[in-house]
Amino acid sequence: MLDFLKSFGAKATGKGSFRGVSFYIIDNAERSGGNRLIKHEYPLRDVGKIENMGRSAASTTINAVVVGNNCKEQADALIDALDNPESGELQHPDYKTQLVYIEQWSSRTVASEQRVVYFTITFTPDTDEESPVVDEDGLSIMGVLSDILGADIVNDFVSIFDTVSDAISFIEDCMEFGEAIANGITGAIRGVASGSGLSSLLGKAASYKASLKNLFKAPQKTARELRDLLGGISDLRNDNKQKKINKSTNPANAPVTQKQSREQKTATSPTPLLSDLNVGIAQIFESVELNIKNATETKQKNDVTKSLQMLVDVIIATEVAKAVIQDATAAVKKNQSEAIVTYDDCKQAIKNHGDKLQALIIASSDMYWYQTARALKDVKHAFVTQLEKLSTKLPAGKIIAAQQTEPALVMLYRETGNAVPVGQFTRRNNLKHPTFSMGGKNYEVINNG
Repeated sequence: MLDFLKSFGAKATGKGSFRGVSFYIIDNAERSGGNRLIKHEYPLRDVGKIENMGRSAASTTINAVVVGNNCKEQADALIDALDNPESGELQHPDYKTQLVYIEQWSSRTVASEQRVVYFTITFTPDTDEESPVVDEDGLSIMGVLSDILGADIVNDFVSIFDTVSDAISFIEDCMEFGEAIANGITGAIRGVASGSGLSSLLGKAASYKASLKNLFKAPQKTARELRDLLGGISDLRNDNKQKKINKSTNPANAPVTQKQSREQKTATSPTPLLSDLNVGIAQIFESVELNIKNATETKQKNDVTKSLQMLVDVIIATEVAKAVIQDATAAVKKNQSEAIVTYDDCKQAIKNHGDKLQALIIASSDMYWYQTARALKDVKHAFVTQLEKLSTKLPAGKIIAAQQTEPALVMLYRETGNAVPVGQFTRRNNLKHPTFSMGGKNYEVINNG
């Protein structure tokens, strides 16, 4: 046996074992690693796509032998050890003692060399690290999918102009319909927004109206302007929320006197901002849709106006989906949110808005807007998945029947032991006089914990 090993000269590196089964190390060892790449290749196309799924686990390959009159028995024992699915202890002159998983092994015998079995063994070190859990940010996911949908629907909208015939005969109808959409949007927003945010939105409306003059020459520009106009409603809400936060944290805006503080608490704005807690983005877009319907119902319809209407419907549905996720996320983080507060609110939103998204998927498919339909499916899936995930972190509401007329604060404290969210209780139950909550009626109570 020693003479056999000496034939390898400097290549022989010593004795090792796996799970207590001994072998001799011979020849060179090899290490491998790299990245896990997924190659997307398509028939009759010379280009494809590569996706990098992360680094591969490094592995090491060694060459070993078992030698002796009982080499067959030794080989069988080593094979049994190598086939064990759990990690095992490897002892190696170079890699010392460590726990490893056996990734692959092979053995061979040579007819001219009796009493010898060669092995090639590939192993990967064991690790205690758990598989990483992706912390999915629902807002980020919806934002990315919304951007994808925005690009796809613009492409589908532009495609209608490849098939429209006799366009000149109804170009005026299309422009009137497009202007009616802009008027419906701005009319709905004027009552709930003010200041620079409203000015910015009106500027986008003017830009969209101007693009209608070149609707048939540059339909892509018109579609993008309309998309930006509708998206500006959500941006307006976010901007106003940030301004409200900045105002509340700026010492310069603190009340000077106690009297002024009381006045600020009791004062109500005649034109509430879009960021006010009692104004949900879904309700704003409902108003926008109603205004657009009223403004366009008397206008002439054709393929282009139908496409404009579909463009509006899809973008609004996507913006509402993003807003609902935003409200639910705020509720989970214990920030105030009136649109989504409870588990039941989430389930109702999934039912109502999920059905609306599904109807748009079907409608866009019927119009052969397949890019839009696919993107809408992704939006709906993300919307439902994220909202179901968030709903499990929200409290459940319950309905109580008031036995007598009493202040809302007293009723809330008796049911939950906490009277702090009385404002929320008042708004959720639409109480005009919170001091006199009528007996004999049902009220929703939320235990915020």
